[in-house]
Amino acid sequence: MTVYLAVFMESLVSKQYNYLDLSGYMFSGKHALNLLIAEIEGFSAHQWDLEFNLLRLQDGIMDLEKALVEDWSIIRSNSAIVRFKKLVKKLDGTYGRFPYKLFSFHVDYYQTRFNNQFSKLSDEYINNLIASTWLCEWPYPLFDMGELEAFYRKIKKRLWDKQGAFENQFHLIDGEKFYEFTKDYLIKLLASYDGVTEDATTLVTNNAFEPFNAKRGLKYFDNAKCIIVKRDPRDMYTTACNHSQLYSKMSHGNKVENFIKRFEIQERNTDKTPHEDIMFLQYEDLILNYDKTKDEIFEFLGIDESMHTKKGEFFKPEESKKFIGIYKNLANQNDIKIIKERLNSYCLDI
Repeated sequence: MTVYLAVFMESLVSKQYNYLDLSGYMFSGKHALNLLIAEIEGFSAHQWDLEFNLLRLQDGIMDLEKALVEDWSIIRSNSAIVRFKKLVKKLDGTYGRFPYKLFSFHVDYYQTRFNNQFSKLSDEYINNLIASTWLCEWPYPLFDMGELEAFYRKIKKRLWDKQGAFENQFHLIDGEKFYEFTKDYLIKLLASYDGVTEDATTLVTNNAFEPFNAKRGLKYFDNAKCIIVKRDPRDMYTTACNHSQLYSKMSHGNKVENFIKRFEIQERNTDKTPHEDIMFLQYEDLILNYDKTKDEIFEFLGIDESMHTKKGEFFKPEESKKFIGIYKNLANQNDIKIIKERLNSYCLDI
């Protein structure tokens, strides 16, 4: 069984894949698009509740790019690779086993999600980026240490190891082939996802790219596209309020003014410049104008209707209509009135 799995995994990562990211803002309705994509032959989508955060998390791929390519320095590149190593350790699930899980909030353990390949592929990627490593008393890594380790190092230097207490591994990083190594790493990793089948031609993730600057995410893949879902802000606000107290606090802290400020700032910082590989999709259009909007999505993806082999199995427009105009039933209509006044250009006349 182990040999078969190894051969199967090797066949997956050696294939050439297209890539698609489904992105959106909080409560914008991306799940509906995820269901539609799951009906298309050859499209292997992550479960709707798994967001592939390796690119956008602090100390992730985007931060690596900044330190290794956009603004390289011998100090920041070394620090960036050390921080990325720590992020990988947190994501791989090492902290997911008792008692280590007590020290981590992360719950999507990538090691199991990606067929136990995450650690191995990440180590290979990191080693490819490192030109050379040696041990020296390089002071700057001390700034990345926690207070307890810093305290221990100081005591160690004073009492028994004056020469080696402040020594750290120094990594000389070369970002010249950053994009080549990153593309290879990400496709191999995504191809190893537990749900990818042999007939898959397109790998699909949720919110790997942030909607604010999707063009940046395209740089990490060949043959990549991104669809960003928008929605009437009144329904976004209402969904947050009705979902749970936790999500209401996350979205706007139970204050409509916070929601409006957040929405305005997000819109202002979203690059809407037309791009052949980026599509903005109105959630309401997908449901109320299903056939027309679906054809536009298929044209954008360059696929034929014949590939829609599971039509109607997951995405049901008629059922989704009940999620449009839900703001009309919100108890606090004064909040809806304020949103309409302040965000009028984003509110739909439906």
